[in-house]
Amino acid sequence: MFNHRKTEIADDEVGKIIKRDLTNDIIDGYLLFGEDRVCLPKYYEEREAEIENFEIRNDDVIVASFPRTGTTWTQEMVWLLKNDLDYEGAKMDINDRFPFFELPETCNRNCKQLYDELRNKSGTRFLKTHHSFSLLPKQIRDGSRTPKIIFLMRNPKDAFLSYHHVGLCALGWRANREDFAKVYLADKVLFGPYWKKVHGYWNMRHLPNLLILKYEEMIKDLRSVVQKTCAFLEKKPLSEEQLEKLCTHLSFKSMKSNPAVNFQQLIDDRKPYNPTINGSFIRSGKVQGYKEEMSPKLISEFDEWIKKNIENTDFDERYAYFGEV
Repeated sequence: MFNHRKTEIADDEVGKIIKRDLTNDIIDGYLLFGEDRVCLPKYYEEREAEIENFEIRNDDVIVASFPRTGTTWTQEMVWLLKNDLDYEGAKMDINDRFPFFELPETCNRNCKQLYDELRNKSGTRFLKTHHSFSLLPKQIRDGSRTPKIIFLMRNPKDAFLSYHHVGLCALGWRANREDFAKVYLADKVLFGPYWKKVHGYWNMRHLPNLLILKYEEMIKDLRSVVQKTCAFLEKKPLSEEQLEKLCTHLSFKSMKSNPAVNFQQLIDDRKPYNPTINGSFIRSGKVQGYKEEMSPKLISEFDEWIKKNIENTDFDERYAYFGEV
């Protein structure tokens, strides 16, 4: 049976924070998987071979991302574009239309049931993943299947703040911001390392079936991103009226109040894990919010981490440090 190389998380300061503040009945332990040492729940061991050998189709559509980089926003955009702006169909929960491929339990789905459904489903299949490129099914990595893949990026400092917030609300995490930063910067946060994930897709950007979008671009000019994505998905260009209606539907205000995408039920269900925390899955939709919320010391630590991870690469420095597009 196929198995990725797995590593235990060391019992150092970061390991102690993880064990104390990031584990509970939702996720009771973590391992580092594969060449990129991706941090995933221990129970992922039970399905790694299934995902490695999953039969991919060329007409599959995959939205891949590091958490809190615009994943749900992009899923909704992609699903509507691919389904000819079926707003009635979009009233179905996003998890049912666009399931979380590797960890359906976080959205109250049964893993075996999901994979059986996907195998039996006709037509386009929509998949969300937080996997690094190195952990995607082998048919994608070896190029024998070419599904449409859209990868999301966001300034890592803003992603960090948003991830901490949703972890407290939805995953029952208890770490304060400073301790969570230690885990994040040590590349041992759930679905990290951030830079291994980003570089893994960035270095494959030449592939015709891969589109990279930036959260900041979507904030700055959603219309252009919608048009770019529409073309990538090989759909007929939208009329001005269709484009306007879709952008209104995808606005921050609309997404935050839309029960099909705002995960409010999940937040409510997870409240007992952290009863003193109030919040929502869709948070603020801000760019460079880190300047207001992070201390100068913490920003400096992040900038050193960024510098270390983009040295000797062609990654855009302005974007890496500031999220400027």
